[in-house]
Amino acid sequence: MKVTTISADALTEGQIDRWAALQRATPEFGSPLVGPYFAQLVQRHRGDVHVVIATEAGHDVAFFAFHKASHGHARPVGAPFSDYQAIVSEPGLKCDGTAFLAEAGIERMAVSGLIDPYGWFQSVQLEPTLGYRLSVKDGGAVKLESLRQANPKWAKNLRRLTNKMDRELGPIRFITGDQNPSALEVVLQLKIDQYHESGLTDVLRPYWVKAMMQDLFSRTNPEFGGCLITLYAGDYLVSGQFGVRQGGWFHPWIASTCPKAHPFSPGIVFLAQMVRHAEDIGIETIDLAQGHSHYKSQFARNPVTVQAGQVGRLATAVSTAQTGPIGLIQKRLDLIASVEPDLAGRLHAGWAAVTSAPRRLIARGKAQTVDRVSSHD
Repeated sequence: MKVTTISADALTEGQIDRWAALQRATPEFGSPLVGPYFAQLVQRHRGDVHVVIATEAGHDVAFFAFHKASHGHARPVGAPFSDYQAIVSEPGLKCDGTAFLAEAGIERMAVSGLIDPYGWFQSVQLEPTLGYRLSVKDGGAVKLESLRQANPKWAKNLRRLTNKMDRELGPIRFITGDQNPSALEVVLQLKIDQYHESGLTDVLRPYWVKAMMQDLFSRTNPEFGGCLITLYAGDYLVSGQFGVRQGGWFHPWIASTCPKAHPFSPGIVFLAQMVRHAEDIGIETIDLAQGHSHYKSQFARNPVTVQAGQVGRLATAVSTAQTGPIGLIQKRLDLIASVEPDLAGRLHAGWAAVTSAPRRLIARGKAQTVDRVSSHD
């Protein structure tokens, strides 16, 4: 097996087609975040994407995109928007993933949602984590009925919240594939306001992120592009999600809700509407990624298992990773380093992290009741 590394903008049309074909050949690789189009998108706006390609007998058999850091350290392409990572390979191909990365000069890389169906990293100590994914191939109505049968009390409360929102805020309108630029602006600003209020790092601030979001929004081809879905109640945009889709696979990044609508659990009402109407624009898989399991698990009742930790010859084992306050600080620094490519941006984000510490403490102390419909309600 020959392994080479090239810039993402040096990919040929044949290599792009081959990479996409390998995705289609293995359903686990279906996420747009591990494919060639996402790598090229990030390359257009950051310019520092590298692609590792493995070749056997003159055929490309594996692809992996990443950002180089320093001293053999690397980050997943598009971090922190890369909820999944995968070496997309031929079905059944066996290889030592650590050796493969070393050939590209990667000695250590953090992964948050490693997809590894062929066991390239089976000898690496990683931590299993759940990824919440909904299949609506049989239609949204069928999916919602199966959820109702599994948890009638939860479904009844969901209907109550939906009816209450419709009655008290105004008639509900749900728009799949919303092309209104003003709607995108509202959804992004609501998220920025949330970052500020909670003291979290504003990952939407860097120029490359803003440019990437606008680029995606302008791409309406369902084979690869952005997708904005919105929920209105009367005149209010109460909830919206924006993200990337590739074919029938939709991966929302930005999920925002209007504070005025919080008593109605708008995020949950939104997800139910999205499940019901996703088929209107050809979406078959809604990928909610990891985290916030308290509401995602109500919709994705059969989550997939992915891996988190570090890979590479100099990887730190999960058992020795920093925890507590030091671990939180390290995660914040890693996040800043991933989203801010230059020193000026990192200094700005670092200072913002220091000054927002009191807001973070207040946010952590609040009861986490937003966007939750308990099965016991």
